[in-house]
Amino acid sequence: MPKQTRSSALAVFINCPFDSSYRRVFDAIVFTVVALGCQARCARERETGTQERLKKILEIIEACHFGIHDISFMGIDPKTKLARHNMALELGVFLGCCEFGGQRHARKSCLILDRDPWRYRKSISDLSGRDIKSHNGNPKQAITVVRDWFVTESKSHDKPAGSVIVQQYRRFRKQLPSLCRKTDRRVSELLFNEYCVLATTWLQTNA
Repeated sequence: MPKQTRSSALAVFINCPFDSSYRRVFDAIVFTVVALGCQARCARERETGTQERLKKILEIIEACHFGIHDISFMGIDPKTKLARHNMALELGVFLGCCEFGGQRHARKSCLILDRDPWRYRKSISDLSGRDIKSHNGNPKQAITVVRDWFVTESKSHDKPAGSVIVQQYRRFRKQLPSLCRKTDRRVSELLFNEYCVLATTWLQTNA
């Protein structure tokens, strides 16, 4: 895999829900990004009280040429009765960066995901006309959609097929509990950076 840096053009900002019910799709997306030879980045890569969260996200967006934005969790929170708009806000920041960030950011590319193809029209109608992809809450479908988007936008035609990455992911997930036990960790408690390192290391010897 190529050496990557924080400013690498192969860095991918992952703007997805952190809800436990979405974890299966999130983990599949992160694995796919790593399997494509990219550096997965998201707000959870740092947990510091010295930096305001939005500023941290802005810095990640600035450094990433690619972005994956899942707006599938815009529903009403049953406890607060309020809608959740964090993902939509970060998508808007990314699109604004593309539009007003000068030549350096004009060529940024993003993938917009949702559970269903046209659901977004009921809440963010201003996105109409954009190509929104659906994953139906299915990790396998999310892997294929992410892979195909990246290959098209990066013009990297040496990447494995979506079906190959799906098989790799299934093997990785089957072995993940054993990998965690070797270092006294649990799959459910893995931090974002720990998961990325495990996926990267596994792919280097098993891809």
